[in-house]
Amino acid sequence: MVSVIIPAYNRAHTIKAAVESVLSQTWSDLELILVDDGSTDETKAVIESIKDERIRYIYQPNAGACAARNNGIGLAMGEYIAFHDSDDIWHADKLELQMKAIEESGADIVFCKIKKFKPDGSFTLIPTACPEGFLDPIENLFGIGTQSIIAKREVFDEFRFDPEMPRFQEFEMLYRATKKHSIYCVDKGLVDYYIGEDSISSNPQKVYSACSLLRQKHPELVGSYPKMASVMAYSLLNGARLQKNKADRKKFISLAKECRSDIKIAAKSALIYLGILK
Repeated sequence: MVSVIIPAYNRAHTIKAAVESVLSQTWSDLELILVDDGSTDETKAVIESIKDERIRYIYQPNAGACAARNNGIGLAMGEYIAFHDSDDIWHADKLELQMKAIEESGADIVFCKIKKFKPDGSFTLIPTACPEGFLDPIENLFGIGTQSIIAKREVFDEFRFDPEMPRFQEFEMLYRATKKHSIYCVDKGLVDYYIGEDSISSNPQKVYSACSLLRQKHPELVGSYPKMASVMAYSLLNGARLQKNKADRKKFISLAKECRSDIKIAAKSALIYLGILK
């Protein structure tokens, strides 16, 4: 069985479609754990209106998405654990194709591509630089979304999400987990993700805090993984561009230089990885 965990906070307007995209999977041997992270809107009522015995609704005081996911992991009964977001949509064959990849490859962790939609309806398939197969050697884990991941439960029995991380939570968790467990890419866009208010552009301070924490928690990352460092540097440079205060811009740029001293090269390589440049 696959335990699917969805954290939700005030998502009454999107949660039904996200839930239904899980319940309509061609892989039906699943349970769906909805962890309501202290919602104050009609999230609970919407979930309770969906009649399916595979749904388990859990309420917790507001503690953030990482804590909600970790809570769900502790309650999961499946041999495999997957995550979904409360405002995204799974394609109907997502779990089936990922379970097939696990069974055929023996991988511990499997992720698929995400179709990242812009407001104009166009989309980018991310992460762009991962072909079908194992990431071996692992060069970059940025761009792998939580809602695209499924893994054997022993992975999450040992490795949980870090509640301190304001962004890049899945990256930080995967960075630790893949030191011990294999990771495989299904080269198909099986998740529809729509850019919302919680984007890098609207939360540059979260990007700065996240990169600062990554430097503290995993100082070896910058020296050992130049492609990952490039993405961090590019994210910080983008955040600097959005700062109105000169001192704030300098703060972002200074941290970007800590990640990659050759920030112009780093920015270009990050743009190539993100699929913005060829």
